[in-house]
Amino acid sequence: MLLKPDMGKQLNRRLILTQIRENEPISRSDIVDATGLSKAAVSSIVGELIEAGLVEETGSQSTAIGRPRILLSLVPQAGMALGAELNGHECRVILTDLRANVVKRVVLPWLAVDASVESGLSLLEQGVMAVTKDVDPDRIVGMGLTVPGVVNPTTGKVLLSIILPWRNVPLMAEAQKRFEFPVAVFTRASAATWGEHWYGSGRNVQNMMYVRIGNGIAGGLVIAGHSYTGQGFGAGEIGHMTVQPDGLLCRCGNRGCLATVATTEVLLNRVRELMRRNPDNPLWGKVDGQPEQLTMRHVAEAADQGNPVAQDALKGIGQWLGVALASVVNLLNLDMIIIGGPIEAAGEALLEPIRQELSRRVLPTHLADVSLVGSTLKEDAPSIGGASLILHELLSPSPLVVPFAGSTDTLTGRFSLFDSILKRVPVSA
Repeated sequence: MLLKPDMGKQLNRRLILTQIRENEPISRSDIVDATGLSKAAVSSIVGELIEAGLVEETGSQSTAIGRPRILLSLVPQAGMALGAELNGHECRVILTDLRANVVKRVVLPWLAVDASVESGLSLLEQGVMAVTKDVDPDRIVGMGLTVPGVVNPTTGKVLLSIILPWRNVPLMAEAQKRFEFPVAVFTRASAATWGEHWYGSGRNVQNMMYVRIGNGIAGGLVIAGHSYTGQGFGAGEIGHMTVQPDGLLCRCGNRGCLATVATTEVLLNRVRELMRRNPDNPLWGKVDGQPEQLTMRHVAEAADQGNPVAQDALKGIGQWLGVALASVVNLLNLDMIIIGGPIEAAGEALLEPIRQELSRRVLPTHLADVSLVGSTLKEDAPSIGGASLILHELLSPSPLVVPFAGSTDTLTGRFSLFDSILKRVPVSA
């Protein structure tokens, strides 16, 4: 396919932006060397980016011959992206700069009994208003909205969510009615995976899996540096891997899923059971004698202090997770597994039992290649991931790992969207 002149320029602009973002501060000469573009093309496009307020000159670099080179950097506050998560019990909204640094955050409890689309989007509006107060609307380039379940990111439709529960919900279309900036919708775990891959524990890791463990379990995969979402966008549903063929009935309708034995709900119930067997355990004092008040924070702190009840419960959860993850590692020969979500607060008290189970079940050749770590982005991972996918659309020359909702798979569609986003970034005075 031949690029039209304007499309070629857009591609070159993305190439230059990526070089600046990834290697700042960088000189025009270094950009020429890295991209193969002519000096004239680089000079012209850099001038446009400076005029648009996306790039600035930030100093100089001495050279052995000739004049010092002027260095360029991204202007992080030139544009801002929103990332959001709706998960049935809360709405989390963050505002980031162009480097995906969190500028502001708000977390609102979701009290709707029915967890309807209307109530969720109304709460989302409140969250967006809170984090964008006193922010120039023209600086907001878009929002990445994440939800638990299976999402078709090209249409923004939630195909299936067991947690919410929604089926075939045109969430992107409904959300777009409420906001003036572009909105994309992504699977929560997939977005969190890219947040960790670009800005968290998985930077530069080519083969990795992110696993989020809360009131459900889901994962996202990066294979050979690219997203693997599956033909129907449902890859990563490790929570519904069978670990007990005749086990408990899962919310999905099957029996013995990992989600029946390794969620935070299962963990808390197990701790409560052990507390009742150990009436002198210090955890009773932490909850004022009311086990129903027990939280993940209580368990994590107790485990860190050596409480045997908390440690025993986490060991059991870790063993089940290790059983499931061992199969994944044996199949995919991963470099890294990242554990995130509320349960990650337990730290090594959870990670070590998983490692022990992996050591018993993973092929030695595969075990030598894989590392198991906790999330760097913590509970913000899905929201940062959603925002980072928006930033990728603005700044990257490569096709999106997850197609941007509302765009097409063609170069024309992607560059048209880029133009509309770039127009939202104010030109410097």
